[in-house]
Amino acid sequence: MIHRQTQSSDYWSSFALTQDDAEFLYGLVLEAGSPKRLAELTQAVMGHRIEQENAALRRQYTSDKFYQPKKNYTAGEDIVFPALKFATGRVAGVRKGINPDIGDFDVIAVEMNGGFKREFAANFNRHHVLNEQDPTTLMDEGRIATPEELYAQYGESVSQVVNAALEQNSEFIRVGEEWFLRAMMADVNVGHLNLAEAVLDVAGGGPLTTDVILRDLGLPPDVAGNVQEASLNAALAGDARFDEVSLGDAPAWFLRRLEPAEVREMPASLRAARFQGNVTLGDDLEALARELDDELEFGAAPVEPADHASFTLIFPHKRAGTLGWSRKVAAVLPEFSKPRVPIRLKDRAGNKEATVWLVRDGRYLWGLGDWFRSPDIQPGSQIDLTRSEGHWTIDFHRHKPRREWVRVATVRDGRLHLETAQRAVSGDVDDLQSVFVDDPRAFDGLHERSRDVAHAVREAFPEIAKLSPQGNVHARTLYAVVNVIVRAAPRDVFSALVASGAYVQVGDNYWHLGDH
Repeated sequence: MIHRQTQSSDYWSSFALTQDDAEFLYGLVLEAGSPKRLAELTQAVMGHRIEQENAALRRQYTSDKFYQPKKNYTAGEDIVFPALKFATGRVAGVRKGINPDIGDFDVIAVEMNGGFKREFAANFNRHHVLNEQDPTTLMDEGRIATPEELYAQYGESVSQVVNAALEQNSEFIRVGEEWFLRAMMADVNVGHLNLAEAVLDVAGGGPLTTDVILRDLGLPPDVAGNVQEASLNAALAGDARFDEVSLGDAPAWFLRRLEPAEVREMPASLRAARFQGNVTLGDDLEALARELDDELEFGAAPVEPADHASFTLIFPHKRAGTLGWSRKVAAVLPEFSKPRVPIRLKDRAGNKEATVWLVRDGRYLWGLGDWFRSPDIQPGSQIDLTRSEGHWTIDFHRHKPRREWVRVATVRDGRLHLETAQRAVSGDVDDLQSVFVDDPRAFDGLHERSRDVAHAVREAFPEIAKLSPQGNVHARTLYAVVNVIVRAAPRDVFSALVASGAYVQVGDNYWHLGDH
């Protein structure tokens, strides 16, 4: 078999886009007359490389050089042996063969490229399998991976190289998630962009797809519609007034100044304080931190898609009308790479839909303020998020209202105060994380002043402990109550707890104020 470099992982791991590759891609986009996605360009250039290699092999291994017993050979002639995995050699000498049963034939001595010598029959015009076979067919024997198969194996890394090279190539321009040629773009001037702003303004900010915006812009009619869309997409993407917010392949645009303020800037209650210090947590606290699944500790590990997620609401998100974009939530949400994207989210019980924004910077979903105003939903409530055929629904674990003794948080003299009181409870709550808050706005000033996780732990611990006959505090409860005072990740809360030295662990993640 011929060794094909393009069939090896080493070849694609060291791939670099050449000028010839760039010219090939230029011609591909030019002929198509429309933008191409990076995946299409990558697979095409990989196929181009494979075809180049095949052409080179055909030039290198012409049928004239292939060994067949019926051919005549002379000293100094180079030969290729397809049946010997395309080994090569040079004829060192020719002599007459001696075999009365066969008749006249020659024997050639060949110095093989491996440094050894072998003899082969020549001028043998009788039946032989190598005389009957077309040697060029042996070039394609065996299993050769297709461009599609090679893309599935190596496409991700090759795409990164292609993308970086096109970013540096002035002849190409990115249009959303696609690439186009600058020379083919229609002229979209500031007047067109001002008209686009006015169209979106009338539409309440958007989102509107590019073809809808184009109807009022009056681009030259002789420019093809797909080129008009590509040109407008590129111009809108380069103007800070516009955001591309589609989930699908077709770009959709929103007027940035009409996006909710909480989408353009993280709500105050979500701005996290961090513990300054290096503390090693025990296995129990590490396991609890992972279980709490806080978006502040999302991590880089991939997330397996899921159709349903159930999680516990904490106070900062109740106050901001948001959900944390944790690993559980991310498994249900659509994948996208844009800074902000709106989706429609339906309240399962009320069957009402609302626009919710997925905000990548800060990892939160905003737009649930009206839903969270219900007294049935409190910090500690169990929330359900479900995906079904591109639609998302939200709900909480409902049951018939009943009076229960619960943990209630208020602000007194500028400090957190906890007490137990009876409240009507209409849904399942996590007892360890439940903190009923009658007036969430009362904690705004407390949050603004409390930017120290260690201070928040010192303030929260005794308030929780006084509600327990034993004075014990569960780390899960401490995390929930600290987050009423200040937004903090589980590991920051637990690090402040351990680092203080004032508390001792009494088992099952319960802690007690130590003796001093």
